[in-house]
Amino acid sequence: MNINTININLDNLQANITYLRNTYNYKYFIMDISNNAFNHGMFLVNNLSNIDFLYANNFNDILLVRKYNKDIPLIYSGPLSEDIIYDLIINNVIIILNNISLIKDLSIKDNLEFILNIDLYNYQSFNSKTAILDVLDLINTNNHLHLKGIISSLKEEDYEDFKYIISPLKDLDLICLNNEEDKNKIKLSNCLKLDYSIYGINKFKKTLFKKEEYPLKQIFSLQTKIINIKKVYNKKKEIIYGIIPMGFYNGLIPHISHVLINNNLYAIKEIKEEYSLITINESIHLNDDVIITSYENPLENYLSNNILSYFLLLTNLPITYNNQTLIY
Repeated sequence: MNINTININLDNLQANITYLRNTYNYKYFIMDISNNAFNHGMFLVNNLSNIDFLYANNFNDILLVRKYNKDIPLIYSGPLSEDIIYDLIINNVIIILNNISLIKDLSIKDNLEFILNIDLYNYQSFNSKTAILDVLDLINTNNHLHLKGIISSLKEEDYEDFKYIISPLKDLDLICLNNEEDKNKIKLSNCLKLDYSIYGINKFKKTLFKKEEYPLKQIFSLQTKIINIKKVYNKKKEIIYGIIPMGFYNGLIPHISHVLINNNLYAIKEIKEEYSLITINESIHLNDDVIITSYENPLENYLSNNILSYFLLLTNLPITYNNQTLIY
């Protein structure tokens, strides 16, 4: 058994979803599960409630989701080819389209739901009323094509131009104009797309180690064990180090300065290639659990800029879910 493990707290995951739904007034909530759910493992889709759609930007993630859940509504935003489109139809996936040139030439004989990507400044996406009318003409020629809604990264100052472009569209089910960076509702928007906040990252500056209730709970913890204890003397003063089998070669971020042992914080003295030294005391013993990061010792205490760096620790380690289901 690997001593270094990641545990996903599914209760924290659900608490984050509940908090976001109670805080922001939208009909639909989309959860981004790209890149194997930001390295949290796709098994967690089995334990979601109150999420309306999943969203992935690569085809492999689509297949992973369908491995665990055949029915949850799923949106794909990645590159398209003829083969991928047919596979997406078979897997009952909603496709985000930037243009209609590809589906226009296909013989589609099964239902295909799609979302139009509206971008006023991107010439590869729908950005004119004429382009919208072309979509409606195509739908009228094929009753297997169904327009589910629209998605756009829209600024308030561009709203009137946007409204003119989409004016031919009526009775859309999903209008997604808000995302992680802008959760305050834009007119018409009935949907919020979320990525890192679902996983428990509060994107605001906090005082280091300040005792407070974070609104979002980090859902993963990285844990290991004390594998050795060494006593050294410095000017006749005894110093006790606990050794853990994790260093920067296997994922320990140098910014992390403290770990939790028996619910108390202990300082990391030094990070080596494959192990690290923790300054401990006589109360710590061999095989004691060491929590490098968790909701109680979140990475927000150490990292404030690069959100994706929060998830680097999750690569190449065994994952458990609520300390039970082991996924390799």
